[in-house]
Amino acid sequence: MTNVDNITCEQVPYLIEELMKLGAKNVHVVPAITKKGRPEHIFLIDSEEETLDSLAEFMALETGALGVRVLTTEHYPFDYEIKRFFISFFDVSETPVWEGNISLKIVIGKNQKPLSARVEYEELKELSGRVKEAGVRLSMYEIKELIEERALKGIKDFTINFNGCGSELDSESLLPVSKKLRCKDETKICFEN
Repeated sequence: MTNVDNITCEQVPYLIEELMKLGAKNVHVVPAITKKGRPEHIFLIDSEEETLDSLAEFMALETGALGVRVLTTEHYPFDYEIKRFFISFFDVSETPVWEGNISLKIVIGKNQKPLSARVEYEELKELSGRVKEAGVRLSMYEIKELIEERALKGIKDFTINFNGCGSELDSESLLPVSKKLRCKDETKICFEN
């Protein structure tokens, strides 16, 4: 960890990228205010012991940092696997407008059961552009949520019940452009987003 009060926000992405190239496992930068109201950035850099010297020297070279603090922590890792899923996007007439594969990171718990599914960012970004080019009007966030939800249904055994809403929601209860998810019973709104 080191705090730096003499760099601009524009320098931060460069420093993160270079730290990763030098072997940092992860880099977090937290904006803060220090004495006399000066803005600063607190760098939290995860690294192995063998890369510590090169990372610290890089920070001293690039930022003028007078030193770094070494914080020793324990890491509780989970196993994970990358799985490829074939996905399709359809228009309102059920015609496929885009089909292809995407990778998801499946996090595995200690009992070997899946805990979560996450689309890798770079693939999601590329997919979002291709889906938009195909004429599907979905945000990158919506695409991520749709894919991860479908993947979880495929790897976990669960159902969702909307209390007080009667039976299942069907496609008639979801309007294509609406930001609201409503129950079939028009007098109740189960939740909105």
